[in-house]
Amino acid sequence: MSGLVEQCKKIIGYLWGKKGELQDMDARDALLAKVVLDIHRKRTQSDFVMVPLFSLLPIHPINRENALIATQARIDTLTQHRDELTEIKLLPRDILNRYMPSVSGIKTVRISTGCHIAFEGNGRLYALQNVFNPGDGLVVEVEQYQFDNSNTICRRIERVRRTHGLDKIECPEFSTTSTNDAKGLM
Repeated sequence: MSGLVEQCKKIIGYLWGKKGELQDMDARDALLAKVVLDIHRKRTQSDFVMVPLFSLLPIHPINRENALIATQARIDTLTQHRDELTEIKLLPRDILNRYMPSVSGIKTVRISTGCHIAFEGNGRLYALQNVFNPGDGLVVEVEQYQFDNSNTICRRIERVRRTHGLDKIECPEFSTTSTNDAKGLM
């Protein structure tokens, strides 16, 4: 029972953090919320793993004023420390949080070998991918959610991405989509 209570607290905390976006919400947001709830509800475990920065794709674009402002502030901070972070190459949660503080880490679902969808932390992901490029070879720590059978969750995630027009963007190592095309989604 306490596990369910803790899950409910996390979900309420997540939703409370999104309260400023309520007036701009539409059916796509309801679908996103449902998928995020399903991810939390159906996961069998989660682990912190290091993944290449450009193996991460967003579940939704950053297109609301408050999110754009926060993302631009993160881009500005990362730009100031670009050389230092490029030299480090491995960016665990503590380093990411030092430059881009947030309540949670970047949370992902692996949809294929070498390709992860970020369902939490999309603004941080956009900031990182706007400042760095694949040639920098950065690796970031994310919380990867796992499932007994991920097919249903992956289909739902792709449905959300499709409603936002993101289904044409694939992981760079598996597609011909240029980094600039992905950056233009913000």
